[in-house]
Amino acid sequence: MQIHKVAVILGLLLTPFVAAEEQAPAAQPDLRTEIQQTYNFQPHTLNHQKLLEKSKTLDQFWANATSQRDVYTAGLRHELADFSNPPFFLFDGSKLLLNLSKDPADRKIVLAAISRCDLRDLQLLDYFYLVHDMAAKGEDTTAAAFHILEEPKFQIFIPQHSLTLAQNYSLVYMLIPTDQAFWLAPTIERLHTEKDDTAQKSLLLLLWYAQTAESEKAIAAFATDTSKSTSFRSYANELPHRKDKIGQAIRTAAASSNEQSLRDARRQRMKTVSYEALYDLDDYTLKIIAKRK
Repeated sequence: MQIHKVAVILGLLLTPFVAAEEQAPAAQPDLRTEIQQTYNFQPHTLNHQKLLEKSKTLDQFWANATSQRDVYTAGLRHELADFSNPPFFLFDGSKLLLNLSKDPADRKIVLAAISRCDLRDLQLLDYFYLVHDMAAKGEDTTAAAFHILEEPKFQIFIPQHSLTLAQNYSLVYMLIPTDQAFWLAPTIERLHTEKDDTAQKSLLLLLWYAQTAESEKAIAAFATDTSKSTSFRSYANELPHRKDKIGQAIRTAAASSNEQSLRDARRQRMKTVSYEALYDLDDYTLKIIAKRK
């Protein structure tokens, strides 16, 4: 039986999933009712005692699912595609689905569902690890990663490495391990419409790591856009000058590799969350710049 401790209620490990709705079998009416009754709350609005009480209800739901695996797996696939369901279910139900099923197709359903959850109900580190794990598996994590742009104070602490990541590098970690074709155009488009300063800065940093003609053009356009705040326009102007750190040692090291192999190695390295991986991220990026120039 899966036990929901209080800490788990506030944030659970998940794994993604999304299948075409027309292919998903309709959920059994009693499961829909059970979901509505079980998840008729949001953890961030409850006190400690209420969370303990809800924990028991969640435990029972998970026990029911474990005892009727096939029925609940099919039902969860259908219900997670219905974003009108309670927001905490979209997260916890995703976690449950991944516990019941190892079908890779479920990752897409989960990624779509968690991008609609309420981050206030979760431990942000759990959300980060879930999305990063999906990125490491090669899934398109763009929507789930962009979800953190709604929380300017998004920040996680990884005790094993004494590493703190704010929104900007959390976003980088959620996307760099994936195929850049998934997120480059959406990032440029999001930068055009994003109003929050913190999110703008996160998007600019991600575009700098992209290192393409398109991303450079987007950064340059932002830097000259007088409707943007002066400080963030200055940040956009500063980013291209990071190439000034490229010395002969980096050029020599880059000479023996082609650009694609460097990009592939960078994606692989970013599947690990650590200070060392972040140092290597910058090292690979400077080598990519050296090859491009």
